[in-house]
Amino acid sequence: MGPRSLRGRLTLTFAIGATVLSLVLVALTYFGVRHVIVVSRQASDLEQAYVNAALVRSAVAQEPQNLPALLTSLDAATTSSSLVRLNSTWIVGSATISPGQVPSDIRLTSSTRVLRQVVIDHGTPVLVIAVPLPAVHATYFQRRELGDLNGTLSGLLNVLLLGAAITSLLGAYAGRRVTRRAIAPLEDTARAARQVARGDFDTRLPANAPDIEVATLAGAFNEMLEQLVARLERDARFAGDVSHELRSPLTTLAMASEVLRSHRHELSPEAAEALDLLTTDLQTFQSLVEDLLEMAKADAGTDDMVLETLPVSELLRQCVRAATRRHQLPETTLRDQTAAERFVTVDRRRFDRVITNLLDNAYRYGGGETSVSIDELVGQIAIHVDDNGPGIEPAERERVFERFYRGSGAGSRGDARGTGLGLALVAEHARRFAGTVTIGESPLGGCRVTLTLPTVAEEVE
Repeated sequence: MGPRSLRGRLTLTFAIGATVLSLVLVALTYFGVRHVIVVSRQASDLEQAYVNAALVRSAVAQEPQNLPALLTSLDAATTSSSLVRLNSTWIVGSATISPGQVPSDIRLTSSTRVLRQVVIDHGTPVLVIAVPLPAVHATYFQRRELGDLNGTLSGLLNVLLLGAAITSLLGAYAGRRVTRRAIAPLEDTARAARQVARGDFDTRLPANAPDIEVATLAGAFNEMLEQLVARLERDARFAGDVSHELRSPLTTLAMASEVLRSHRHELSPEAAEALDLLTTDLQTFQSLVEDLLEMAKADAGTDDMVLETLPVSELLRQCVRAATRRHQLPETTLRDQTAAERFVTVDRRRFDRVITNLLDNAYRYGGGETSVSIDELVGQIAIHVDDNGPGIEPAERERVFERFYRGSGAGSRGDARGTGLGLALVAEHARRFAGTVTIGESPLGGCRVTLTLPTVAEEVE
């Protein structure tokens, strides 16, 4: 499972918190109100049962023949059902109740205390009250259905649950709004960090935020970026100054080396071999200094680019021809698989440097057949440089674009005397051309380096 959104988790936390809190309040409210209503209803019914029992006792003592009529009038007035057990005779006030509807533990008891019991009759709660009348050897029974009370409580529960649902939605909405405001500074910081990672060192966070914490974060980020830019500029100037200072003595050494090479036939075999080693290392050193100087200028932003919109096929053909001639490389096959001429906007000198570095890298580490091809993509052009060498391990295909990284097998693949900056410069120039460079497997069996550049519709004069 991948990482989850912090905003989503905080919103969910708000929603769950609001739901739990509202459900607790619903439970407390429902059971509290139910207790009050039930106790109040039972007290009211008990009080009514006492009054009815007093009337029944008086009727039994004075006019027992009028007892059925009295019970009927009591049922009509109180919406309850009444019946009396006089000795062993049952007297009912209406046909809606029978002795069998009175619970047996109350009906058969001979207790002299008032008894109450709630029973369920066909799904409806019923309160049964028994009031003994020992003075007249009778017992008054009152049966009252609580269906209306149950309906009231059900309606109350539905209203409370609806309120809980609305509260949960409001909690989720409030959490979304609060987290959006709280996380906005983090999103701004992440966006600025991505821009810095792409090379935009002018990015800054607004330092006039109304919140102290956000203003502190913005100030710390901007200060860190200022120090980073200052350090990069200092390192770039240092590398540029060193490289520039080394160019003059290197030029002198190169001239001296050429003079010695012109008299190589006069040297002993040991001296000639030493001269060859010196010349090779001197060429490597010169290439390193040139690469360092160009990299330092790119880091410092002092290398002005001259962008031109050029036909990619002809441009690539010229670059390949110049690279093979300049570095004395074998003839390179160029395959153009585009349906029509496509144009790219690049700096001609830097594009030539990119192709030269890729070809030099392919011949140096591939040590065999090398080819260059062009593929047409949607809105892009892909330039492939293939070799049939040992290739590059997948774990190293990203790292080879790091500066001075030459790979784990650099010392065992052909004449691996490179500077470790060639592919780093390729990646830097590709980025400045709004393109990308990747490494994969070649159809020739070795390594394929693919330079992808955006194309334009037509040549701009």
